[in-house]
Amino acid sequence: MKHQFSLIPALVTGITCASIAVPAYAKAPNPQISSAICSTNNISLGSISATACEGPISGNDTGAQGTLLDKLNNNLFSSSIGTGVQWSLAGKSDDTNPFAITAGSNSTGTWGLGAPLSSNTFVVSLKSSNAYSAYLFKDYDFSQGLTGIFNTIGVALNGSGTAGKDLSHASLFVSNIAPPHASVPEPASLVALGLVATGIATVRRRRAI
Repeated sequence: MKHQFSLIPALVTGITCASIAVPAYAKAPNPQISSAICSTNNISLGSISATACEGPISGNDTGAQGTLLDKLNNNLFSSSIGTGVQWSLAGKSDDTNPFAITAGSNSTGTWGLGAPLSSNTFVVSLKSSNAYSAYLFKDYDFSQGLTGIFNTIGVALNGSGTAGKDLSHASLFVSNIAPPHASVPEPASLVALGLVATGIATVRRRRAI
């Protein structure tokens, strides 16, 4: 019996030492990397940020397997522009297009248009890795500028989780919303001159009477 009981302290001691040693060799868990989510601040034109955004959306925005045009025609941005709006693909930055949309190939950079569009409401999609995000510009005033900046952090994150992956291409979609007709107000100076002329004519008529 003495030999049996004398083994217990040794076993307890061994278990205790093992339990103490385990934390020293335990591997720290990997930090959580947040998923990409688009923001209207990811892209701007003429210092004006996008009105709304959707993404990231898995897959391609254009091409045979592209899904964005169908999504746009099925009211993707209905909360911002209503329903029934029709869209058309106007061009891509990696292909010849009439609007000369251009964009760099890094995760951040500049992009631009060669000319104002037929509508002030349009969408620019940024494609990176295996996803894209769509950015709506509503009632944009082209006099604000035709160049801007972009960041793909709202499309796909790199390994660090703090920056986006390189841009594959940017695509431009234009709506059928007609731009508002700009009213041309009569200059105040002409109004003033008209009042003066009317007053002079009235005085002359009174004198003639």
